[in-house]
Amino acid sequence: MAKIKVMDSHLANMIAAGEVIERPSSVVKELVENSIDANSKHIEVYVYEAGRKRIIVKDDGHGMEKEDAMIAFKRHASSKLLNDRDLFRIKTMGFRGEALPSISSVSKVTMETSTGESVGTKITIEEDEMKVEECSMRKGTQFTVEELFYNTPVRLKFLKMDTTENANTLEVMQRLALSRPDISFDFYIDNRLVFKTTGRGDLLEVIARIYSNDTAKKMMSVNYENYEFKVTGYIGKPELNKSNRYFMITILNDRSVYLPKVQKAIMEAYSDFIFNSRYPFVILKIDVEHSLVDVNVHPSKREVRLSNEERITDCIYNLIRDQLLEKKPLTESNIFRNEIKKEEVLKDENVYIKEQEKISLLLDEDEEKEVAEVIRPTLTKQVVTPSVDLSSFDEKVVVNKEKEEIKVEVKENKFKAPLLIPLCQIHETYIVCQGEDGFYLIDQHAAQERVNYEKLTKELNSEIKVCDLLVPLVMNINPTEMLRLKDKIHLLNQIGISIEPFGLNTIKIDSIPLFVKESNEEVYIEELITQVISKDKIDLDSLRKHVISTFACKASIKANHKLSLKEMEDVIKSLFACDNPTCCPHGRPTIVHFSKYDIEKMFKRSGI
Repeated sequence: MAKIKVMDSHLANMIAAGEVIERPSSVVKELVENSIDANSKHIEVYVYEAGRKRIIVKDDGHGMEKEDAMIAFKRHASSKLLNDRDLFRIKTMGFRGEALPSISSVSKVTMETSTGESVGTKITIEEDEMKVEECSMRKGTQFTVEELFYNTPVRLKFLKMDTTENANTLEVMQRLALSRPDISFDFYIDNRLVFKTTGRGDLLEVIARIYSNDTAKKMMSVNYENYEFKVTGYIGKPELNKSNRYFMITILNDRSVYLPKVQKAIMEAYSDFIFNSRYPFVILKIDVEHSLVDVNVHPSKREVRLSNEERITDCIYNLIRDQLLEKKPLTESNIFRNEIKKEEVLKDENVYIKEQEKISLLLDEDEEKEVAEVIRPTLTKQVVTPSVDLSSFDEKVVVNKEKEEIKVEVKENKFKAPLLIPLCQIHETYIVCQGEDGFYLIDQHAAQERVNYEKLTKELNSEIKVCDLLVPLVMNINPTEMLRLKDKIHLLNQIGISIEPFGLNTIKIDSIPLFVKESNEEVYIEELITQVISKDKIDLDSLRKHVISTFACKASIKANHKLSLKEMEDVIKSLFACDNPTCCPHGRPTIVHFSKYDIEKMFKRSGI
């Protein structure tokens, strides 16, 4: 008896759905892309209960006749590819013919469509049974997807919280709106308007509507075109940096895709302008000949292959670099990195490029990345922040009711404090000390940061002193962050930040930790919010540690601050009184030791 059998179409579609339809955001993406391919000028998307209950996508595209509407739900049915040659010049968003049969196999689907020239067609599919009838319908198509994954409980079980799924769907819609500013998008969650675009074709206007006007004001335009490709878009000023890569958006031929080499070039271009742990805000649109792009790589169409990626990467690096350095516009002669004239590059940049050229000749890609990370910090500009008065604690107290105290593991200090004599200060940042065995370099800021951190950990313990704001601080945050923040507001409340929603995409802060008053309140709170929402799991202790370490940093003496010998002695004495004097709370070393042997070796005297 034969053991191998051909699966029926319903089972095959359910398996295919596992590749194409991963979560509610996948349904939204596929349906909206179909609407874009239908030459729609206005698209409305409604999501109910994170997409589990219902998803509605309306458009004003060209619609379908009854015959086409019935065939559309068959596997691999498509109007976008006619022969195998079309596969090498894909200009549409969809092309596989897998989306509709996959969606209908794991949900209850209703489609109403009309070309505007005849009566509309309504198709209802449930459990692989199709019902066709006539309906009154304007020109366009409306899809209603209900009870997603009702027949695949395993997939339904692994969906995340409603806020997380809504945030994923919102991110998909934001990228679609950014990729097509010429189309008007309306996006609703549970009948609440999240964002709306006008479809005027202005990318900067879309950025303002999705994120905020303040964000749009901090964007700089980039534009370059040659016979091979075109690069346009907006890059954020260095101060508009984020803690994750979500805001590094690359759009290739109107399709939001992930391009690792392009993202690497963007990071390299920003390397001298932002800290290594931060990421820029960049939205770039790349247009190339369709025959040079292979989008048939992954079912989600998120990954592509690009034949001229290296030349595009070089162009983007210099395009961003020149804009940040406020240079003259790029020309064909200097568009690529290896053709840049050395006299046209700033001194620090020149050093970096030379080192990178040396590295590229000797190392592979992974090794190059590791070495480059060592080079970049030496070129990063120092950012000076105001100091904080540590003696001004006189306000009310927020107490952690869940835990009476923070449990800090204090290990035995195995670092033997050497006898050090401060000699001088170099660059008004590092203290040079002589010891019994060689000399020591101490980073004055990192050293006092460690001292303040251990002091505050012991003094504050389970308390963080806060103060009420006379005028509440109102901040605008983007819709994605708003959705992720709602479930974690209680954590911020327990560390002294009284925060609550105040409108659609606005929050209100009534009280803050006392030390924040002495710094930029809005910047600090924005950083703290990003810290909270960027992690799926974050506990109160780790968040309180972040607050204390930030407090310690802002209260420390800064680089480029001159010290007397007496002040140097005080810094050294306080540092070696700490439980862990070797590094600051963020992991940077506080002290570097050059032994007598190391010195003799550098001067070729080790054999004497």
